[in-house]
Amino acid sequence: MLPILVLSCVLSQSPSPTIKLTAEVKASPGRMVQLKAETTEKNVRWFLVTEDADLVPFPDGKIALFSAPKAGRYTVLAWTAAGDVPSDAAKCVVIVGEPNSPIPADPLFRDLQKLFQEDLSAEKAKHISQLAALYREAVAFAEKSEVATAGDLAARIRTAATSLIPSESLVSIRKRIADAIGKELPLESDKPLDAATRAKAAKLFDRIATYLEDLQ
Repeated sequence: MLPILVLSCVLSQSPSPTIKLTAEVKASPGRMVQLKAETTEKNVRWFLVTEDADLVPFPDGKIALFSAPKAGRYTVLAWTAAGDVPSDAAKCVVIVGEPNSPIPADPLFRDLQKLFQEDLSAEKAKHISQLAALYREAVAFAEKSEVATAGDLAARIRTAATSLIPSESLVSIRKRIADAIGKELPLESDKPLDAATRAKAAKLFDRIATYLEDLQ
């Protein structure tokens, strides 16, 4: 009976949960970078080993935003669990290098920079990082086939913004971005998105995200 009991016990054990991070990520001083945990488990916990940096997890836990003001190597850990069985910690080293190139001449960037400097809220840097991450995600929204119309695309962005950023935060910056989008993309809610419009939207959202990441 003993071998059968031992076999039964072995078969009943679940495999240990796993989690993976990119081993190394490069970033520029003061610029946000997105870290993503790969796991099938529901919950992820993050830990910033190195000081003098910021790490802000997304609500779903599997993505976190990292930013550091100075050049250096910063260690980030993440782990998960299945029931009462913890995973080994996954490790990512963020290598922060030289500052970005000079400020772009685009009037949109200049306006966003001015509005950011005029904003006196204590959490503006955190909310700007979240807004930049939102527009990085919006690039993917623009390419999804299930996002069929301009209205669908706008709704996706509004829903994501509501979950990430308080409605009273960055009002002037968000309005300036909305004006820029309105000038370049169709606003008709029932107009289908063709390939050219999707590409144009993705390029615009990428530009907006880059400008937001460069604000200081």
